Amino acid sequence: MLSVKHLKSFLYALVAALPLCLYSQPSMIHLSVKSSEKKGKAAPVTVTWSSANTADIQYVVFGTKADHGKKIEAETAGFNGTSVYKAEIDRLIPGKKYYYKCGSDATGWSKVYSFTSEPRNGSFRVAVIGDTQDNTNNEEFVKTSAVINSVSDYDPAITLHMGDIVNDGSMTASWIGFLSVSQDLNAESPLMPVLGNHDVNNEQGDNFQEPYQDFYDLFNLPGDEVNYSFTYGRVRFIGVFSGWAQGAEPLGAVKYKQGSPEYNWLESELTKAENDPGVNWIIIWMHYPVNSFGWSNIKAWKDNILPLLEKHRVDLCLAGHRHVYERHLQMKDRKIAGKNTSNSISAREGTVFITNGTAGGNPTAPGGKEIPTIAFTPEKSMYCYAIMDINPGSIKYQVFDTDKNLIDSFILDRQK
Repeated sequence: MLSVKHLKSFLYALVAALPLCLYSQPSMIHLSVKSSEKKGKAAPVTVTWSSANTADIQYVVFGTKADHGKKIEAETAGFNGTSVYKAEIDRLIPGKKYYYKCGSDATGWSKVYSFTSEPRNGSFRVAVIGDTQDNTNNEEFVKTSAVINSVSDYDPAITLHMGDIVNDGSMTASWIGFLSVSQDLNAESPLMPVLGNHDVNNEQGDNFQEPYQDFYDLFNLPGDEVNYSFTYGRVRFIGVFSGWAQGAEPLGAVKYKQGSPEYNWLESELTKAENDPGVNWIIIWMHYPVNSFGWSNIKAWKDNILPLLEKHRVDLCLAGHRHVYERHLQMKDRKIAGKNTSNSISAREGTVFITNGTAGGNPTAPGGKEIPTIAFTPEKSMYCYAIMDINPGSIKYQVFDTDKNLIDSFILDRQK
């Protein structure tokens, strides 16, 4: 008799083998922001989608009105016996609402979606989610769906994902499931994820800690897609790939060792961001937290990454992995910079470290109030997400549960 684990694996494999024509066409529509030299224009946006049709040309039609616009021919690549299409929308007017649809007359069109281009004044909203993995109690992303529906009501300009997008990155059906469940959010709020340990190969060997091909087939992110950055408004966002730090630690294979290519890349990115007069905020997001309670606190990861972060100015460091919400006191030189637990914090004091990994994976039991760095963590476990309202001089960070109850709130003030 098959075990529950093997039965689930069998069913996922069966679903993955089904043609995508069983899904609405086009399907798995999602946006991403492209990093480029903008020269006064808004950041380009890439539209990605899948279709069972593998022969006909497909398009994106976009414009500032819903009933007509410019047509762009999409590039295509293979995926699971079907096609994945992508089209870049550039030369966008800052702060403008655009409408688009994708597909073709021959194969059918998506419904009309919309997004607002990068603002001219540097004020916009960002959603923060993490650990949407489809594990026990989140089969078919049922819990994630509730989080996504709540997040959508806030109309974020961008959605940052802290990793562990799926529970097993080798299962094609999980990637399909996530992008299908989250489509209505991702099609209007560019999805910018980093990868977690569940998304990558955990087997020792040549491909240890490497992403699966499905990730590269289905996503179109800047740079090498695992460590990347982009500027939006007056913020430099830097996504960091922490691999499977827990499993890599005994092997001496934790990422971001001093002198490694990724370490040198991040040092260069932080230096450029600090010296860019157009950048008011530097926000880093990753899967494994730098500061955390319990088993999520991986010493080798902290030893590798923290000295580099402290060498440069980082305003917010966001992470997932631990399925709780934790806000830590500002840190500088491995010391608590200020014991300000109020809702008004000076950005000059140091980096705020936050764990926000509760958008689907089973919530971890509360704990951690006794560790010295904790500023706030809830009394009970829950699914939750964060909404950041970013302005040139301040960031308002709010955390909500799926019933939209406010869990935590603070303002990071550049002028204070």
